[in-house]
Amino acid sequence: MSAERFEVVVVGAGPAGSAAARTLAAAGRNVCIIDKAVFPREKLCGGLITLRSKKIFERAFEGEWKSELFLSSTRVAFFSDGKELAEAPPYHNSKLFFTMRIDFDNYLLELAHQAGAHLKLGQAVSKLDTKEMVIQLASGADISFDFLIGADGVNSQVAKSIFGYSFDPDTIGFGLEVEVPRENLPKQTDCVEIDFAAARWGYGWIFPKKSTFTIGVGGIHKLNPNLRESLDRYLQHKGLSVDEFKVKGQYIPFGDYRKTPGSGRILLCGDAAGTVDPITGEGIAYAMQGGEAAARAIISSMENKCDNALDLYLIEYKNIAKPIKQATFWRKLIFPAIVQKPFAWAFADASTLQKGYLDILAGDRDYNSLYVLFGIQVKKAIKKLFSTILRKLSF
Repeated sequence: MSAERFEVVVVGAGPAGSAAARTLAAAGRNVCIIDKAVFPREKLCGGLITLRSKKIFERAFEGEWKSELFLSSTRVAFFSDGKELAEAPPYHNSKLFFTMRIDFDNYLLELAHQAGAHLKLGQAVSKLDTKEMVIQLASGADISFDFLIGADGVNSQVAKSIFGYSFDPDTIGFGLEVEVPRENLPKQTDCVEIDFAAARWGYGWIFPKKSTFTIGVGGIHKLNPNLRESLDRYLQHKGLSVDEFKVKGQYIPFGDYRKTPGSGRILLCGDAAGTVDPITGEGIAYAMQGGEAAARAIISSMENKCDNALDLYLIEYKNIAKPIKQATFWRKLIFPAIVQKPFAWAFADASTLQKGYLDILAGDRDYNSLYVLFGIQVKKAIKKLFSTILRKLSF
């Protein structure tokens, strides 16, 4: 039996894969999405959709922003080991959206399908031949292609086929989450909570949803061998126990992005490329942006009849990876245990940095701006330190 043929095959139907497939299909290209899951499907994720994400969605999908999929909040509070440091003052650009990935991802996939992308769902890839450019499905069917986009997550089969591994175990992150029904936390507001001391080289989060609160912790995997205990301790701050809920776990590429996202006619995007911000945890925006960029690189390569898709993709990919690279540097000033207490003390009234954090989430700033903001905050911290010393001496 001859192989079914497509110009482009996308493995993975999450935000990255759907953005890639939708872009290709809208340009008239013959594209197929393959995913081992049947959609709608569950996905571990806080479901944070920033204003940056919204802008990328509107450009890449040209679809309706369905407000019923989201709960929005303009309030963000920062904590350290359960102790509130500060609540950032809300302002017009600080709106954050929260969604259940089972609904959001399904909507994106529908938009890709409506644009003309072919779907092969519930069909796992059993073999990938990168020389012959053929995929064999678990059903035994063969699919050949000219280009391949790996958008199949942190455990990417596509990445493993070209690099020999999906991720670096020394740098990969890991997260645990529970969905807590709202009735379990009747006094909890829709204020987003970020706890910088809930895990080693990571943080904890409480994200409001329409019917639940997503509560999780995440950090560098090898530094958090007892992450379930960390989650339990974090839940105890709210009078809850980890044993009350179903715990979901997933590797997270916290800043562990690939310098070269692919090989030849095979491109990687989203978690398969490791494009997740290690400070904000934002990944959906980079996934959609990467999927769209990979697709446009392939379209241009095909139109110009040049075998340079990876080179074209790298141009935009460097822009995608730039803030992640910057965040990887800045987390060295936030996450080490030795700076946790000084950081918490200084951040408690660091309104400049708090607003900068929200600006980064909104896409109005990049991490380069933190050099100036950090300098301003250091001056404030020194002034605060001297005031504290003088106050103690006066007694």
